[in-house]
Amino acid sequence: MIDKLYRYILNFCQGTKGPWVMGIVSFTEAVIFIIPPDPFLGLLCIKKSYRIIIKLVVICLATSVLGGILGYYLGEEIVAYAIKNNISIISDNLEKIDTIREKFNAGTFMLMITSGFTPLPFKLFCITAGVLNVDFLPFLLGSIVGRGLRFALVAYLAKVFEDKFDKILKSKEVFYISISLILILIIYLIIKWT
Repeated sequence: MIDKLYRYILNFCQGTKGPWVMGIVSFTEAVIFIIPPDPFLGLLCIKKSYRIIIKLVVICLATSVLGGILGYYLGEEIVAYAIKNNISIISDNLEKIDTIREKFNAGTFMLMITSGFTPLPFKLFCITAGVLNVDFLPFLLGSIVGRGLRFALVAYLAKVFEDKFDKILKSKEVFYISISLILILIIYLIIKWT
């Protein structure tokens, strides 16, 4: 079903409303949606001038970061709601959340940059950052840099490889690189938090 939805949106993205569709996917993916904007950005960048590609990357980046900010806000609201309604999983663990926040704050900028390159959903990092109420500026700057680099790389690969881009995105090499990035992130967190 997810693959059918992906194909439907991808086909819809090829029309004149493509940048709007990509922007909506990019925004919602940072909050709730399960499909990343990368294939849509790549599709729109194929056989386009660098001026148009830069515009598309900026649209994708801006909408993704705005979605991330909403995710951060939702994370804050989850904690506020849990405290107000005495939901024990959060209200009974506020000291633990404070401890994790202190450790998270020390590396928020680098963690958000790294999150931009892992296949783990961006929303997990954004909502978690809001739940922990980490410092907002490093969260925001790290999100901009991480997502910006990722989208610029996707756009560049689409420009260079054109019609082969979709196969590259689904290749084993990209899968292995993604798994490696997740492992690096896990190792970083273990080192940072122990």
